[in-house]
Amino acid sequence: MNAPVFLQELKDRVNNHPFLSHPFLQQFSTQALTFQQARTFALLYYPHILRTRLYQANALGVTPDERIQAVLADILYDEYGNGDPSKSHMEVYRKLLRAVDCSPEEIANPPITPEQQGYIDTMMRLTQGTDWLAAVGVAGIAGEWPIPPYYRLLLTGLRTVPGLDDDALELFVGHIELDIEHSRMIEEAIMPHLETREGQDSLWRGISLNLNARIVQLNGLQREVFGK
Repeated sequence: MNAPVFLQELKDRVNNHPFLSHPFLQQFSTQALTFQQARTFALLYYPHILRTRLYQANALGVTPDERIQAVLADILYDEYGNGDPSKSHMEVYRKLLRAVDCSPEEIANPPITPEQQGYIDTMMRLTQGTDWLAAVGVAGIAGEWPIPPYYRLLLTGLRTVPGLDDDALELFVGHIELDIEHSRMIEEAIMPHLETREGQDSLWRGISLNLNARIVQLNGLQREVFGK
């Protein structure tokens, strides 16, 4: 199939992936959360937020296509607040941590579940590997396409917690529209590489491995936040 048809089919695969219907997301978005549950989630999700930009940087480093490099560089610049350290995604997320009363010591040394560590290790390995198009799938597609529906579910739950306003939740609110734009940019850049079966298979390999690893990541959150 040609590249545009493949991309549309790929979007359908991503939107229907079991990651987005994980029991954690269903429970998180359909019940009122306690302050402690929100606090546990916020702290355990922080190591993920801290490393997202590293996967993008790795993918940029292994990608030979300068147009794709430029898009990943733009996305990275946005991660760092477009030159304003107070607007970096990491600092914006820390507003949530402070809103749920995390101490400076906790923020400096956040706990990492085994499932989260497994996700981190998988993403680092994939984005530093020899299959550069799979690396772009990990960091440029799987890290952008599913985020709007994913973050809408998280926001639904977090907004039930007294004291958490949209300023504290800015990271999640902002990424819904932002990642739609990031997705458009990366789609245009990778299109020439998706006319072959080999290119299509490489991209899907990275995307599917990312989404499968996200399921494991959510398993850990399910246990720690809800005790199951």
